[in-house]
Amino acid sequence: MAAVAMVAVLALQPPSSSEPPPPSSSSPAPTTSSEPPPVSSSSATPPPSSSSVPTPPPSTEPPPTSAPPPPAPAPVAGGGREWTLNASRLELGGLNFVGVVDAVLNGQVIKVLKFTTTDIKIRDLVQSAEVSPGVKLVTTARPGSTSTVSSGRIELFTIQLKGNLDILGIKIPVDYTAAHPPPLNVPFVTFTDVTVRNTDLKGGKLTIPGARISVVAAPQAPVERR
Repeated sequence: MAAVAMVAVLALQPPSSSEPPPPSSSSPAPTTSSEPPPVSSSSATPPPSSSSVPTPPPSTEPPPTSAPPPPAPAPVAGGGREWTLNASRLELGGLNFVGVVDAVLNGQVIKVLKFTTTDIKIRDLVQSAEVSPGVKLVTTARPGSTSTVSSGRIELFTIQLKGNLDILGIKIPVDYTAAHPPPLNVPFVTFTDVTVRNTDLKGGKLTIPGARISVVAAPQAPVERR
């Protein structure tokens, strides 16, 4: 009976196996792939920097040159209408003869003398200008009085200056025009029995003692002083 019981116990036990037990689910499976690991993007060769790009040589052709601007037109003095000054004596202080310049007279450009001065004294002033065909506007100072133009720089544009140049009491007849300008530039000058044809006077303040203004027909306008 004892032998039978032993046989029965052995029959109930599971047979032993020589194979190793199956791997546990908690153990990682060994890597069997023989492929190399992927290459990281950081290990890729960087593109060449901009400093490594060769710079083309500078062009040897000269830069295009633009045409020079046209010369500016010469300045033209204002004016537009001739007016005449008659005086027994004319004194010009701080005088400078600038030269011969262009001026507009009756819509046309003519050559005139340009003077600058700081003080003008006019004895027995008679000033006239044609305001319409055959009609003149005449301004007359009180006889024996001295009219003045002062207070600042004065510009005078003259067609003709005719009279006697007074140098230490010696009177020298002169007739200055653009064709025959003054030969000397002096800071002070006096003329007597003078007639001055002008196109413009700029600057200064004109004072005429006892001024009388009248409109007369051209034949009645005052004649040149002699």
